[in-house]
Amino acid sequence: MEIECEETAVESRSPITTPRLNENHETVENDAESETCEASQVQPDLFVPTEDTCSQTNAGTRLESSVIPNKTDFLVSSQSQVTCDTLPEQIASLEISEQTRDNEATNITEPRNVVSEDTSSVDSACVYKYNWSTAPRVLCVATKEYQPTNLHENFTKGCQWSPDGTCLLVPSEDFKIRIYELPIELYSGQVPSDFIQTNFTSALTIKEGGLVYDTCWYPFMDSREPATCCFLSTSRESPIHLWDAFTGELRATYRAYNQVDEVEASISVQFVDSGREIWCGFKNAVRTFDTDRPGRQTSDIQFKHNFPNMIGLVSCIRENPFMPGLVAFGTYSKCIGLYKDGPLCTFQTGSGVTQVEFSPCGMKLFSVVRKNSEFLCWDLRNPGNVLYSLEGRQSDTNQRIQIAITPDSKQIISGGVDGNIVVWELPEITDYNEEDLYPKYKIRLSKDC
Repeated sequence: MEIECEETAVESRSPITTPRLNENHETVENDAESETCEASQVQPDLFVPTEDTCSQTNAGTRLESSVIPNKTDFLVSSQSQVTCDTLPEQIASLEISEQTRDNEATNITEPRNVVSEDTSSVDSACVYKYNWSTAPRVLCVATKEYQPTNLHENFTKGCQWSPDGTCLLVPSEDFKIRIYELPIELYSGQVPSDFIQTNFTSALTIKEGGLVYDTCWYPFMDSREPATCCFLSTSRESPIHLWDAFTGELRATYRAYNQVDEVEASISVQFVDSGREIWCGFKNAVRTFDTDRPGRQTSDIQFKHNFPNMIGLVSCIRENPFMPGLVAFGTYSKCIGLYKDGPLCTFQTGSGVTQVEFSPCGMKLFSVVRKNSEFLCWDLRNPGNVLYSLEGRQSDTNQRIQIAITPDSKQIISGGVDGNIVVWELPEITDYNEEDLYPKYKIRLSKDC
């Protein structure tokens, strides 16, 4: 079918001009379950030096459990039967107000060099326009660092743009986390006609102590303010680490202790509450930390006692962008839970959950599962209802095939095991029956699949 393409304007970051990098300087993800045997911007004090002996105050549990109301069952014709607990009125109505932005691992290699530059020429915001019907143009390529060795294969395990849009955070199979910087020629939002494809070399490389499970940027990261340039990582048999994204230094270590007082490695990690807290996923538990107090966790959410309808390894955690404190997490045991000062709602999926994402408006939740070509969009105004399913990507694998939503909520994009990037256009209407959405564009990026 011939498809007419429409240009979509997507607001991008403000150009970054102060900190600069020296130029010379998984698609699939391993199954974490198998590895474990099944607005004023208010910023927390992120920059406490790591000290094993730092004093800890007795912080009381911040997340109080509440009794879950009577359960209601919903049946939808998609992946599975969905079981949802009736939510309090605050969630059912979703009255949203705009958020006020109120072991140690081995040493770092290849630290970033910071150079100040004149900011007079690039101090206005830019807008990118995507024309998906036009064949993509390769601008930067990073292949040399991911060549297999005699010891192991090497491949990327996803990538994350920094909140300011200037850097890419890329964990890989060789236990390393690399940071790549967007070429300054692209800060204007337009590709210069004389731009030549370049080799994308990492500006910073950090080696973790084991297989990297998850990474997360600080939500207010801004390259013009080096103090905000940091990210979290969690890896096998290691505590959670907070890394400096400029120097590569280890800023802080967060140790999660289990029921027998042993340090346990987290499977997933996420900043919550405007970066003030760190939430980490484990088997049948979520543990939270105060960002400005490294060391031991401040509270535990034990599924058996605090969230009885949830079970399994917590594979992903996300916070609602328009309702601070409302957190969704998914497990490899086919569960999705919503939590805000206590358990609110649970959904049952047809397979293990690998990713959950809130829409920018905060009223929808997208869930991605293993070995399934479709993923679902849930209506948070009517919990348990599926608005639509998105079909058409190739993802018959246990590995994590990620999705991303454009900032204007008009498109959603996913990779696939067939080497294609798939783009769906999301409906603008808010009241409609469950339906299937199929891709509007497919872009062939890899020919070796």
